[in-house]
Amino acid sequence: MTAVDAARAATEAALGAEAGTGTGTDSWAPIDPSRVFALVVGIESYEVSHRWNLTGAARDAERFAGWLTGQAGVPADNVRLLVSPLERTDSEQDLTARQLPTKENIERILFKELPACDGDLLWLYWAGHGYLDQSHRMLLPYADATKDFTSHLNLEEALRWWKSSRLPPGRFHRQIAIGDACRVDTGRAAKLAFGSSAYGVGGTVPERRQFTLYASHQGEVAQNLTDKGAGQFTDTLLRRLDGRTLDETVQGLVGIARSVQADFHLLRSRGLAWQEPQFVIGRDWSGSAVLGDAWTETGPDGGGPGAPGLDQTAWTELGALLRNRDVPPFACDAYLWAFEVTGCAPPARRSLPPGGLTEIARDLDNRQGRQRDMPLTLPFVRHLAARSDDPAWARSADTWVDTTRERLGAAPVPAPPEPAREGTALHVRLTAEEAEADEVHWVRMWLYRNSAFETVWESERPLPMATVREKLGEQLLAGSADRLTRIEFHVPYELLGEAFECWGLPIGRVGRTIELGSHYEVMVRCPDERTGIAHSHWRRKWDWFKTHGGEDRKAVHQVRDDDVSSMLGVFLQAAEPPVCVLAEVSEDRLMDALDAVLDAGVPIAVWRRDGRTEDTELSSELAAGADAGIDVRQLPAVLRALRIPGPQQAHQSPRPLALMWDDPERVPERRSLS
Repeated sequence: MTAVDAARAATEAALGAEAGTGTGTDSWAPIDPSRVFALVVGIESYEVSHRWNLTGAARDAERFAGWLTGQAGVPADNVRLLVSPLERTDSEQDLTARQLPTKENIERILFKELPACDGDLLWLYWAGHGYLDQSHRMLLPYADATKDFTSHLNLEEALRWWKSSRLPPGRFHRQIAIGDACRVDTGRAAKLAFGSSAYGVGGTVPERRQFTLYASHQGEVAQNLTDKGAGQFTDTLLRRLDGRTLDETVQGLVGIARSVQADFHLLRSRGLAWQEPQFVIGRDWSGSAVLGDAWTETGPDGGGPGAPGLDQTAWTELGALLRNRDVPPFACDAYLWAFEVTGCAPPARRSLPPGGLTEIARDLDNRQGRQRDMPLTLPFVRHLAARSDDPAWARSADTWVDTTRERLGAAPVPAPPEPAREGTALHVRLTAEEAEADEVHWVRMWLYRNSAFETVWESERPLPMATVREKLGEQLLAGSADRLTRIEFHVPYELLGEAFECWGLPIGRVGRTIELGSHYEVMVRCPDERTGIAHSHWRRKWDWFKTHGGEDRKAVHQVRDDDVSSMLGVFLQAAEPPVCVLAEVSEDRLMDALDAVLDAGVPIAVWRRDGRTEDTELSSELAAGADAGIDVRQLPAVLRALRIPGPQQAHQSPRPLALMWDDPERVPERRSLS
């Protein structure tokens, strides 16, 4: 059993121990199971492409239908189960007469057959792929979707139809929708043609209550457990439903949803999940206001008042304080620290919400921390003040935090953490003059420490590469290079193929040869290639990186052979992200991919030397090396760790991984050495 398997087993044991926790309330009219109807969909196989195969979705749908017809007691004839399993999937129910989840079948059942039934409660469960349109509505492709016509169910529009006057009066006053699907932007599927879906919605009927539970927040991918053949969300949800009756489930939906969210918080803390389930409900079944994932009348443990939100005075003052201010470079750090200091689980995407500072503050004010006497907005603004380079504004921000805290009766806000100190780096610049042969280069070396560059050595003539290695070794052994953590090679385009991280120098004990990449963070840079409009792209992308941090999913873009074309650079420069490209390409396409990176001003790139391809993709390898999702800021340290062979790989060569890390704010003077 691997360490990950062991951690997952321990986590599942902890979750299972809590699965029986109840969330009941007092008065409740029992539900007649015979008046409950359901549409349950699980799509593993899509016509659009075999690459869409999704092992486990059909089985998840069957398991959910099994809970409905088993513990919940719903008659089997009331459950419409539509699945498209892969051939290798063993069905758990008799599916000889099943209907496929095509556009025709689903829309006939959802908008004709089920509305004609005399029922009180509707269940809608869907497992498969999912996208979000520009209005953040969930689009669920049908099994017969194609690239040219990506037919789909617009979940939010369908729920509007079910809450409207199009439904016969007196029927289905309770409706529950569950979506185990990704909620990623349709922009990530540019080759698909979703079009629009209109269902002819009538006037809203307020008496109909709806509860929607999503497997993930907007922009997040819903994880599939390939080894278990199940969606992680459905697997966790069914554990919470196990042993519950229909009444107990419907009555305690909010508590169940919060328990599932807590389960995922535990899984994320152990590196076994990345998504964050979300539920949406305006009012509970009795009509009382429920704010879903926002501030609640009770704390997360079920007792006592929740954390106070900002009052109107605070918002008026904060609006004036934040007006016309750009989002600063450290905003993502401030945002995540607000969750940390209040004991609240941060969003799984660990990135800034869209918009400016006011929108970020509003996002924080709509979240629930465990420290009931501290709104998340207060530590966020305190952090901004501590890192601001505008002393007058920082004083005003601190004053706002203190006066707001006193007026709301909130707890004192601790001082934010100091920014991490930057280690000492050795910069080595190699320049090939046009009049010189390719094998020799002018060389200059600097140390960057204490926020300044200092020249430590420069050549008097162009040197062959063997002499460059010798001079570098001398500098690494010099006393001035103590506590050195990083070596940055500033090179011409032609030297991007030089494996500097694999250089072996006699700098170990008694002159033993040491490979640089195993002892230092080694990276290559091409600042002299950042010319023309590529220079402005470079600065723009780096500014975005500083502001949004390295864990935003938009920060990284993976490039494969099929993606490499004359238009790749145009695509990469179109917006601030991505700031990092993972070039998973063959040797023949490698330099074309790096050309596009430089043309687009992308400051960071990772690739395999000689374009080597492996069974494991770079993204998976880097995420595993970081023990969590990819954090671009940690790539230098992660690549160094990956280059170190494990105990069982002592006789193997270090992994041939190259890193370009081109920080426009860490460039020494560029005078010609010739």
